[in-house]
Amino acid sequence: MAQTSQPSSPVGANGAIQLPEGPPPTGLQRAVPPQKGAITPLQVSLTAQQLDSLVRDKILTIDDAVGIALAANREYASAVSGLKRARGITNQAKSSLVPQVGLSGEISQYDQNTTINFVGQSILQVNQFNPVYSAQVTLPLDLLGSIHSAISQAQFNEVAARIDVNRARNVLVFAVRSAFFQALRSQGAYAVAVENLNNNQARLADATKGVNAGLASRFDLITVQRDVADAQQSVVNARAQVTLALAQLKSVIGIDISVPLKVSDAGAVETPPGIQAVTIEPPSHETNAQSVPTPTGTPTPNAPQTAPSLPDTHSVEDLTVLGPEYQSVVSEALKTRPEILESDAQISAAKRGVQYAKRSQLPSFGLQLQYVYQPDASVFVRAHEAVATLSVNVPIFDGGLGAARIQEAKAIVSGAQTSRRSAVDQVTLEVQQAYIAIAQARDRVQVSEAEVAQAREAYRLSRVRYTAGVSQTPTVSPQLELSNAEVALTVAETNRLNALYDYNVARCQLDRAVGRYSYGMGQGFSNPPSSRVTGSAG
Repeated sequence: MAQTSQPSSPVGANGAIQLPEGPPPTGLQRAVPPQKGAITPLQVSLTAQQLDSLVRDKILTIDDAVGIALAANREYASAVSGLKRARGITNQAKSSLVPQVGLSGEISQYDQNTTINFVGQSILQVNQFNPVYSAQVTLPLDLLGSIHSAISQAQFNEVAARIDVNRARNVLVFAVRSAFFQALRSQGAYAVAVENLNNNQARLADATKGVNAGLASRFDLITVQRDVADAQQSVVNARAQVTLALAQLKSVIGIDISVPLKVSDAGAVETPPGIQAVTIEPPSHETNAQSVPTPTGTPTPNAPQTAPSLPDTHSVEDLTVLGPEYQSVVSEALKTRPEILESDAQISAAKRGVQYAKRSQLPSFGLQLQYVYQPDASVFVRAHEAVATLSVNVPIFDGGLGAARIQEAKAIVSGAQTSRRSAVDQVTLEVQQAYIAIAQARDRVQVSEAEVAQAREAYRLSRVRYTAGVSQTPTVSPQLELSNAEVALTVAETNRLNALYDYNVARCQLDRAVGRYSYGMGQGFSNPPSSRVTGSAG
């Protein structure tokens, strides 16, 4: 007779759990995917349209997240800008060894001709109108090796900048994957919180039926109601954490915080090797449901509503709908926060730097007015002489110096724009965190108010039974029941206190996130500077 093989269980006969043997895996868990799209550098983080073009009709996987981040992350883009700047400095140093060619001209206008009286004859020395033209070719001679040392220094700095790009890439991939797992973890915690609320609401339904049937006391009902309030508060917190975790993930990738995002755990979560599933089968004679007497009379007003279904733990999406009030606060923050206004001024300064970097490629002009008085002048020099000189210098070939300076200046502009994007994303993230904290704390205040009222009633009932010398459960002393009720009341009052002050702290946090504390009397601006002042107006 064939026997069916049973899967081995990690639980031994003595109850000890057999742990996996051997060292844990230490190889590369998952190869780094290629960059998704050539969209760096970005002046603003990915919009909904840009994200849709990269992952159209698709939920974001962990490889998608890393691939997009390699093209859109701010810190990684800053490292790339730093490398471009280092290359510009290297090219500037190399241009010092290249010959430079230029043309120059001077036109001088004296107050009169300069003449010399010699043996009764007047000899012209300098015309009143005196143009001078010249051409120059300059060939540097690095006899002592100082120019080569400067070039070598710049080249090693460029090598360091290239290595910094590798460092930023290493940090970025970890940050994205860590934030991705945190979002999945938050979704799992939210599912656990909802399941706990469902279980407590089922207990409340049983307690309600028991009270109506005369099989349970009101103390039981109040106790379960308090547990439901605790579970509901946990759901509020877990739901907010899902939105905050997704916002952090979007910030790390380089996606605008307001863009809706949905991610999947497909191919992301790895179970450690050697782990065996554990299942416990109930005895065959045991039933899953207990018969409950049909309640009679009018149900209590505290009868629970239908519990929500459990959320999906394999995908995560934004759960909190942020209305127009939130968008209004974000708009105010983008116009007020000093970090963004400072970045605007830095971008304006960097753009002016590009024009200044072209100085070695552009003609230069000069005007000089001069008056000379020599009381002891010789016979060949006039005692009084006035001259106006207009000079023009036209560079023909600067050895690539101007192009290298422009390369460096443009890299500085790119870095300034990336810094502004970082400021915008950070401000938006802080505003969203503060806004959600306010809404979360407000809900917790309401839940904690009900929790305190229920805990007080449970404490009152336990005192009544303690005075009478009886307890709800015969095997539990009245003193222990009263002590437990007192602890539950203390916890409920502490939760209410924390919720109230968390709400007020969140209000302060929102004001700071918007930048409302930034202006007033002092050395800075008394009001947010206009776009004309910061140069962002164009």
